[in-house]
Amino acid sequence: MFQVFLALAGKMDAMLMPVPELPPPETTTRDWSELPVDVLSVVFAELGTAEILMGAGIVSSSWLHAAMLPHLWRCVDMAQGVHHDAVCCAMAKVAVDRSGGRLEVFKATDFVDDELLKYIGHRSPGLKSLCLDSCSMVSNTGLTQLMAMTPLLEDLVLRSGLDLSDEFDDPLVIPTMHQLRQIALGGLYISRKALTKFVDSCPHLELLDASECIAVDVVDDDALRAKCAGIKTLKLPSYSAATDAMATVARLYYYLASEDDDDDDAFYF
Repeated sequence: MFQVFLALAGKMDAMLMPVPELPPPETTTRDWSELPVDVLSVVFAELGTAEILMGAGIVSSSWLHAAMLPHLWRCVDMAQGVHHDAVCCAMAKVAVDRSGGRLEVFKATDFVDDELLKYIGHRSPGLKSLCLDSCSMVSNTGLTQLMAMTPLLEDLVLRSGLDLSDEFDDPLVIPTMHQLRQIALGGLYISRKALTKFVDSCPHLELLDASECIAVDVVDDDALRAKCAGIKTLKLPSYSAATDAMATVARLYYYLASEDDDDDDAFYF
């Protein structure tokens, strides 16, 4: 029994012995300014256009030099606005200038206007892809002028903001676009006439997606589908404002007819 007690006491003494302090781990400071240009290009691609323009020169002169290389600016993505419109427009122009005429992809949101599109068109003859989202300051004239200046355009995405119904004083005039292969339209008012212009002016079109647009007239008819016979992927608007308007009038008429003529809460027009 006494031996067991001694053994337990020895273990307790070992447990109570102070633990020697370990030396702190060795730390190394990485010099980010020494990253090669190809690695910086990958880093910049993850950062995005606005972040590069706002912060690349702060890190080091080598980062600022790398941020000036034209190949880095073949794709300018400013789909996330970070400042008010004037600042975003100025940043977009700097990015276009840095591309040295090699800009191929431009994506942006509501700060874009006709003047910026004209600026891009004059300096980017090789533009292949354009994506505009909620750009209400872009007119049909501004859009068609850009298309005329970028004959190599292959991919066109327009979401909200524009009115392609052709009902106002800003008609849609589309130049012949032999390279345009894909057109995706969403959240826009569009007419059969405008869709026909796209089809007639883009002889090599492979995809036309207007399924999320609001048609101001009947667009899904045999004549238009015959024009689109060569398009591999065709999605016409599934919602018609004209049809919906007639249905709304019918429902309203039925409601009024069911009300008493002397009802004080009746609707009057």
